[in-house]
Amino acid sequence: MATNGHRPGEVVIDRDKTMNTICQNLIKAGVLLPAETDRYKKLLRTYDPIQLIKVLITSHELREYAEGG
Repeated sequence: MATNGHRPGEVVIDRDKTMNTICQNLIKAGVLLPAETDRYKKLLRTYDPIQLIKVLITSHELREYAEGG
């Protein structure tokens, strides 16, 4: 075990912060309605860390595209 309490190569994320960022990105991209945030977070809670990171990256790309970047 590594000194920080995690196994080497283990993905460790702050799930709540990541889910909030995903939702904010999707709202800004016009993909998610603010009223649907809680329902979508319930779905995101079922994802493993790798799936969650993939969705985070995609949400960031969608937000950038919507902002003209």
